[in-house]
Amino acid sequence: MDTDILIIGGGISGCALAYFLAKEGTQALIVDKSGLNSAASGANSGSLHGQIPHDVFLSKGEEWARSFGPTLALMLKSLKIWQNLESTLGADLEIRLTGGLLIASSDSEMVEIQRKVRIEREFGIKAELLSKTDLRTHAPYVSERMVGAAFYPDEGKANPLLVGPAFAAKAVELGARISRNVEVEQISVNKDRFHVQTNNGPISCRRIANCAGNDVARISEMLGLTSPIAANPIQVNVTEPVAPMIHHLIYSASEKLTLKQTHHGSCIIGGGWSSRIDDRTGRLHVDHQSVVKNLQVAVNMVPDLVGIRLIRTWPAAVNGTDDWLPILGEDSTISGFFTNAFPWMGFTGGPISARLTADLILRGSSSIYYDHLGGRQRS
Repeated sequence: MDTDILIIGGGISGCALAYFLAKEGTQALIVDKSGLNSAASGANSGSLHGQIPHDVFLSKGEEWARSFGPTLALMLKSLKIWQNLESTLGADLEIRLTGGLLIASSDSEMVEIQRKVRIEREFGIKAELLSKTDLRTHAPYVSERMVGAAFYPDEGKANPLLVGPAFAAKAVELGARISRNVEVEQISVNKDRFHVQTNNGPISCRRIANCAGNDVARISEMLGLTSPIAANPIQVNVTEPVAPMIHHLIYSASEKLTLKQTHHGSCIIGGGWSSRIDDRTGRLHVDHQSVVKNLQVAVNMVPDLVGIRLIRTWPAAVNGTDDWLPILGEDSTISGFFTNAFPWMGFTGGPISARLTADLILRGSSSIYYDHLGGRQRS
């Protein structure tokens, strides 16, 4: 197969990139080693974030937070894409941007939240500090033991099972091609073309976009490049459907937690608790201790969760880096090789990272602000 642009990876970033390219008349070929949206893009909990992750802020401090701060500009731009994405793609993606609440259970936790909010406001993030009384008004379902919160009005959720396929469907409608169960085995460069060997035969292309998620590093290594991206095993829990109860994206300032309710009534309980990975097979397995701890944090936050049945827990591997910064752009040593990786919060950032990457591929520059990427931007 020949193509101008080969997109490796059929998650949200790869499918969104194909859509943005096809929308401007440039067709691309997506290859994925399994099916579309089958890895982290479809297995995450669907949270749409617009703040500095609180647990990382506590462990890494203010200097790191300010280095991460400009990434918030990308996340904010991505959330603006999310606001209109259902009409753009002509699909119900179950997007609900009703706001997020980072909730404190003690005065000392509230002080840390206030410290983080001051930094976030430097980077244009809207955040409202809530007293205990304000919190009861916003979210009466939250435990009365909680003392306050920060409210982020731009945050929310979407259904990760729907978004990637919707981008892919629209991209195909505009001329993109997709090949499933195609694993890239080797890449070489000859003059101005890449020669890609796969388990389904060779592909020749002029440009490559590495959107392979947890496989970004493996693909880069085929060209002698290194990448700090690594797979991090986590897990997510879902309850039986119940009457509407939780109306925000809920976080805890005490422990890892994301909590939200789908429009079907199920409560999605996550936050990055670790799952287990088999060193021999690489397969992921549920960690039952993580399940118990995650559910306990959720129940402490929303007592009415007691008695609701848990129906499923599933593991996932999200791509991450130690500094949490995106890796976007063309490699400085290999012309035509682009990386599109938004670690940890790739579901939120997928649309904007794809838009930025499309701009760089088509025009060599982007009006989207990405100066903060510094040395991490490959150009």
